[in-house]
Amino acid sequence: MSDPRSELIEICRLVYGRRLTDSAGGNMSVRSDGLVYMTPRYSGSKRRWQLKPEEFIVTTEAGEVQEGEGELSRESKMHLAIYRAFPEAGAVVHAHPFHVMVFASAERPIPPTSEQTDKFGEIELTDQVKAHSQALADAVVVALDRKRENLAKNAIACLIPRHGIVCVGRDLSDAYDCLERIEGSAHILIARAALECLDYHRHPEHRD
Repeated sequence: MSDPRSELIEICRLVYGRRLTDSAGGNMSVRSDGLVYMTPRYSGSKRRWQLKPEEFIVTTEAGEVQEGEGELSRESKMHLAIYRAFPEAGAVVHAHPFHVMVFASAERPIPPTSEQTDKFGEIELTDQVKAHSQALADAVVVALDRKRENLAKNAIACLIPRHGIVCVGRDLSDAYDCLERIEGSAHILIARAALECLDYHRHPEHRD
C-alpha cells in the first residue's frame, strides 16, 4: 500500500469541515505495511485539522515511533489495541461529531434509522472509564468485539460515554463512511424527536 498520509490529510480536513469532529480532540490512524500512521496530539486545538505530512506520527504496531515531528496522540493506546485485536482493521477514526455527541453525553446508544445504517446495527456504549488510559483502550476493544464478524463486510463502531465515537474500518474510506452515516442517524433521531414534540403541541386532541 502507498503512503496513506495524503489521504489522511484530506479526510482530516473533510471531517472538521463537516462538523464530524471538533477542535477539542479526536484522532485518526491508518495501518499500512506493518506501520501505523496517526494524527498527532493537538490536531484540533492547535492545527484545526490542517495537517502536514511530516506532522503525522508513524509507529510500529507495537507503538515504537519511527517518524513524525508531532507529539504522539494521548489515544494512541486505543488505536494500537484495536489493531492488535482486529487483524482486518486498516483504519481507526475517533471523533466528536456534532449530533453524535448528544448521545455520547446522554450515554444513550444510537439505533439505525434507515437502510443506510441498518448494517451497523445499534451503536453501543463502552463502559465508562478514564480517558486516554489503557482501560479505555480495553473497553473499546470489548465493545467492538461484539460486532467482530461485521468487520469482514463493513466498518464497526461504538460510543464512549461523554467522550465521542470510534469507527473501525477495513480502510480509511470505510471508517469515514461509517462516521458520516452514524452522524446522520444521530441527526435524524434528534429531528424526529423534535417533530414528535411539535405534533404533540399542535394536536392536543391526540394526547392520551
